[in-house]
Amino acid sequence: MKRLFWANLVGVVILPLILPAETSCANEIEIPFAPEDARSVLPTPGGVHAVGVRSFYWVDSTRSKTGLPEDGGSREISATVWYPAITKPNQKPALYSPEIEKILAAVDSVPENRKQFIMAHEPLLNVASRSVPGAHPAPTENGWPVIFFSPGGDVPHYSQTVLAEIMASRGFVFIAMAHPYSSLDVAPESGFSMSLDWDLDNEDRQLADENDNRLAQILAEDAAFVFDQIRAIAMTGHPLASAIDLNRAGIAGHSRGGKTVGRACSTNEAFRACVVIDNIGPARERITGIDQPFLTLRSDWDENRVAELHNYLSRTGSVAHDVMLLNSNHFSCSDLPLFIPELQVEAVEPVESINTCARIIAAFFDAFLSDGASETIGWLPDGLSRQTSIRRFSSKLVE
Repeated sequence: MKRLFWANLVGVVILPLILPAETSCANEIEIPFAPEDARSVLPTPGGVHAVGVRSFYWVDSTRSKTGLPEDGGSREISATVWYPAITKPNQKPALYSPEIEKILAAVDSVPENRKQFIMAHEPLLNVASRSVPGAHPAPTENGWPVIFFSPGGDVPHYSQTVLAEIMASRGFVFIAMAHPYSSLDVAPESGFSMSLDWDLDNEDRQLADENDNRLAQILAEDAAFVFDQIRAIAMTGHPLASAIDLNRAGIAGHSRGGKTVGRACSTNEAFRACVVIDNIGPARERITGIDQPFLTLRSDWDENRVAELHNYLSRTGSVAHDVMLLNSNHFSCSDLPLFIPELQVEAVEPVESINTCARIIAAFFDAFLSDGASETIGWLPDGLSRQTSIRRFSSKLVE
């Protein structure tokens, strides 16, 4: 297995936050404002709420830095939280990706065959987001539903900012997690890291499945850990406490993040609804299925992969949906096509694709993060029939 490539991180402002958790320490990371000359590339979120953003960092002393038992150190996990907020006119927005300069600066520390990949993120420099750092949460009687998000492999957790801001503007708390040695991120203590080679495509199918299950377990443990830390925040006097309703918690993930979702949902009932973007799930869950309401939102796959997905969804313990987004690709629900033209789909503007993804995901969580919702039908937003193809599975029937 390949080892870590790293670079030191400097200049990060960390604000102490005391949480009642014996196995972790936590800090709030100050998110910088976008400079005056920052580019406005991201679309307006479009919901009824303004959007605030905060970032947190924890150390899980019960696990190694990579999550593998043979490695040393402690696991450093950060997460960015977008939420419905009250803002004032002309408040400055947050910088889109505060870590991108550190990621680009690490290019000399990575193998030659990865340098071009790192430099492909250069267009993310000096971009303004649509959210305000530290803004006061919008008032709510019982808190907002909370969506945890797991990014794809070697992708910055900020790469789903547009989806996060749209969801927050529609009344969700959206928490994007960074997975050390899986996603592409920078930790305050250990610095830059990119994905290890998890050997998921080994020709030995049994070994590949073992590696897949091992990685899924590590990522799901990250999600459970972050859930516990957010619960601790909700129990303190932190400004976000009133915004959080973990009785309505869901989880979503893109690409490799689908492994996180599958394992997290199969092992943690606190995640009441589950969404995977353009992937299936871990090897184990493809056999056992998932009990919670489940959505796969995907591009157009070949028939063999679709059959594999439908076999997985047919094992649902409640209800599952396969929604194919027409004229899309693997990155259509992420921010990256906004910055990298090679990732765009010719027939559809990137903003339109992201907005469609957000409408579908928000509608799904609206429908299923409530009591007695497992048999909800007709949740897909009106007007999307020409942009999607949908098939529904349930423990009682297949449509």
